[in-house]
Amino acid sequence: MASLFAQQRLGTSCIRGQSTSSRSAGVVGRQAAVGRPQRPQQLLIQCAAATDQQSGDMKTVVQKITPGDVPFPWSEKDPFRLPVSIDRVQKMLITLGWEKPWVEQIMDRIMKGMLKTTEERAQGVINFLSSVGLKQDEICNMASISVVLLGLNPETRLKTVTDYLKSRGVPEGSVADLVLRHPRIFEYKVTPEGKFLVKGAARIQVDALPMPDGSAAVAVNYFREHTSFLTSPVSPAPPSA
Repeated sequence: MASLFAQQRLGTSCIRGQSTSSRSAGVVGRQAAVGRPQRPQQLLIQCAAATDQQSGDMKTVVQKITPGDVPFPWSEKDPFRLPVSIDRVQKMLITLGWEKPWVEQIMDRIMKGMLKTTEERAQGVINFLSSVGLKQDEICNMASISVVLLGLNPETRLKTVTDYLKSRGVPEGSVADLVLRHPRIFEYKVTPEGKFLVKGAARIQVDALPMPDGSAAVAVNYFREHTSFLTSPVSPAPPSA
């Protein structure tokens, strides 16, 4: 009888022990569930602090501030939204009537860092080229060929080239046609003596010859400095004896 009573008490204590452990596990689980939503907030705070600790030459644009999302750097493509500065350039070009495939190509260059521009700079370039006599579709064609065109300073880069062309005898009415045929000409800078356009070792010399009918025959010569056809290697090499 005593042993049976002991077994019954032992069984009761085991059941109580199990219920106590399950109750404590439930309390721990609820505490863990309550603490879980705070983790994404801590992650977002750390991410925001990391984006602020950058040099002045770099800029990070945070696209989404929702729990569980990591901010996208400006150099990465967000399939849902463009950074604000790039989105303004895109809207401006589309408003001007530029074709969407060419606009997307320009946006891709900006996202990859190949083209550095802003809405104000791109608008200034377009306004200057329009004043020269170019149409929007012609400017779009030039920008698709010259990668950095929309990022050049209109006063220090574009105007100096057009002034050089006029000083070499190109009629003012022919400037638009010449730059349209040579869209990368604005990537060159005028030499101090004003004789050539220079880009590294490459040179451009423009000469205009007046014609009897009042027009001008314009020649655009491309060459490299300190090179000669007589001293350049022959390719393919001639057969040896």
